[in-house]
Amino acid sequence: MLCLTARLRRSSAPKPVGAVFASFPDWAHEHPLTREDPALSELISRTAIVIYGLAVTPHRRRRGIARALLTAAEEKARSTGYRLATLIHQPELKPFYERLGYTSAHHVTIPMPHAALGVTQPPPFMTAVNALHPGVRIRTVPGAPGPVVTGLPPGWDIRATRFEDGELIA
Repeated sequence: MLCLTARLRRSSAPKPVGAVFASFPDWAHEHPLTREDPALSELISRTAIVIYGLAVTPHRRRRGIARALLTAAEEKARSTGYRLATLIHQPELKPFYERLGYTSAHHVTIPMPHAALGVTQPPPFMTAVNALHPGVRIRTVPGAPGPVVTGLPPGWDIRATRFEDGELIA
């Protein structure tokens, strides 16, 4: 679990004006593929992090605090070996997260050695993903319902892929 707070430096009694919370993704243990494969669940828990909350007090917004918190959380995750940052957000926040380097969609596919793991958010929510490691790529694949994340398992990259009838064809 990661929790970072932002405080104003010039205050004599600095109160938090923002916070970010992150941990391993619930789907690392709850997805049908990972429930049957403890090693896969453990791998995802060590390589993907979910930002569960990013908040800034209303009167302090639009000052770069959220960006600084998210960047600090990503740096902390990257330094401990995480390869992918994910978060769930409402559609109106898509431009904000895209400016910070995230790719947003209702469905994200993550190919694994034996199957493709799909992460889908029910409308109106969306999943945003951002590579934290140079070996991780977020790609547009013909026919895919959303972005495809390759390289989450180290060394696992699919170069030529397409989707047919809802299945990833490598």
